[in-house]
Amino acid sequence: MTPSRPGWRALVTGMLFMGGVLSGCAGKSIRDGVYVDEAKGFRVRVPRNGWQVVDARGADLAFRDVPSEARLAVRARCPEPEAGPLTVLARHLFFGLRQVEWLRQGEILVDGVAGLETVVKGQFEGVPMQVRSVVIRRKGCLYDLLLVAPPETFGAQDTDFDHFLKGWQFLSDSP
Repeated sequence: MTPSRPGWRALVTGMLFMGGVLSGCAGKSIRDGVYVDEAKGFRVRVPRNGWQVVDARGADLAFRDVPSEARLAVRARCPEPEAGPLTVLARHLFFGLRQVEWLRQGEILVDGVAGLETVVKGQFEGVPMQVRSVVIRRKGCLYDLLLVAPPETFGAQDTDFDHFLKGWQFLSDSP
């Protein structure tokens, strides 16, 4: 695999966070392997095994796995700017993705809160990729949790994303 796949950075900064505002991790900190955002009501353990914190347009928190070029990102919008069912909101995450193959979609529980999980394969700017998203609505906030990886390495990063989801906690008194 090439060290930097064309279009890969554009996927996270362009397609998945269309219209977002650059927020990255500026002014936020990770302490003892935990990221806390009290204003948006969550805390999460950072991914294990070599994931690096990166800035991504519109993301509150983003990571990159250097060897595979996989990306993991969180975007929380409070108050929630969009109404509608999670199935419709989840589709917004895949704007710009071409030749989309829907692999699965269904309910998932994250810290006891129901969300919608979707897994697709497709291409962005000619680059094949696989995406797993989890969309959750809670207390007036909309949370998008995303994993984007090359299809050939998706399984390994998918396991890391499972650990990431297990480390997610909603703060009871926020927002």
